[in-house]
Amino acid sequence: MGKKSLKYFTHIKENPFPIFLIRTALSFLRPFDRIIVLLKHLFELRLFRIIMGMIFLIIVSPFILFIFLRPVPQKDINYGVNFSRKYSEELGMDWKETYIQILDDLGAKNLRLVAYWDDVEKIKDEYDFEDIKWQLDEAEKRNVNVIMTVGRKVPRFPECFEPQWWKDISIEEFRNDELYQYVTDAIVELRGYTSIKMWQVENEPFFPFGVCTEIKKSVVENEVKIVRTLDNRPILIQDSGEGGFWKPSYEIGDYLAISMYRKIWYDFWGVFLGRFIYFQYPLAHWTYKIKADLVQVPYEKIIVTELQAEPWGPGINSKLTQEDKDQTMSRQDFIGTINYAQKAGFKDIYFWGAEWWLWEKDVNNNPYFWDTAKPLFN
Repeated sequence: MGKKSLKYFTHIKENPFPIFLIRTALSFLRPFDRIIVLLKHLFELRLFRIIMGMIFLIIVSPFILFIFLRPVPQKDINYGVNFSRKYSEELGMDWKETYIQILDDLGAKNLRLVAYWDDVEKIKDEYDFEDIKWQLDEAEKRNVNVIMTVGRKVPRFPECFEPQWWKDISIEEFRNDELYQYVTDAIVELRGYTSIKMWQVENEPFFPFGVCTEIKKSVVENEVKIVRTLDNRPILIQDSGEGGFWKPSYEIGDYLAISMYRKIWYDFWGVFLGRFIYFQYPLAHWTYKIKADLVQVPYEKIIVTELQAEPWGPGINSKLTQEDKDQTMSRQDFIGTINYAQKAGFKDIYFWGAEWWLWEKDVNNNPYFWDTAKPLFN
């Protein structure tokens, strides 16, 4: 043993603390040795290797999908808005003045309009298309593009707007015949408007939301056949962007319409025992593109017809407190939602809530939402 080694050994012997540290470290490592041996034995089992492989794929696959299927933001997005006569009146506004301001002040050039069956045919076989034709006349004057929605389940809560006399019919076959007749008469009455670029048949017919009875797939298919027989413009079928299956809806029509909501107030079909909660969907902007590719719906055939741009709370928006409104649509949420939609890569995006923007501006002395959105349309 050399002098340096002897000196070091003597030092260790005289100062046992380093030996204590080494022994302590080794004692901590012993359980890891056992774990390594256990894992070695487990990896010898084929079933364990399969399970671990599946877990690895579940963790890694979103990153792989994002790399290869991520959306490309559009340079020139076609922005539009939804308009509902019923909703405008619920807010306490003059619906015609609201509509004109959306066209002339906001500058919207793309609209989704609704022919509400309970307004058009309040009495069986007596039709009144005056309100929707007035809207189309004004759109026609300004060369506005319109998605025209018909059916019994259409935009705005409670979702279904059937006449009372129709609800009183007990035989399903007769009820369907009346629906088909309404769709026929609506298309014949409105097809002369060149501003209508696309028909929408029903709204989220296969998604269980709203105060509605079930709409069977065969019924929607028959409605679409009627529209195709009467007019050659494309047909749009709506589905939930967050909870829908997409492919069944897309296969019925020519285009798929989807919603895009981020923060909501809902009880999720009674899962929480009737307790309503505020909830944010944990979806990144790129998940829509990945979903479209996975279910084989062409991305260019998808239109965002309902981009959340107003609060969703326990009551109509004109009656909500500022705190309730800010829960789901604060100023920061508004900007964040627009950026989110832009990054998702869709070419056509229609805002949901323009009537409320105007209510905030004219009644609540808060022009923020109206003024912030306005440059997008000009």
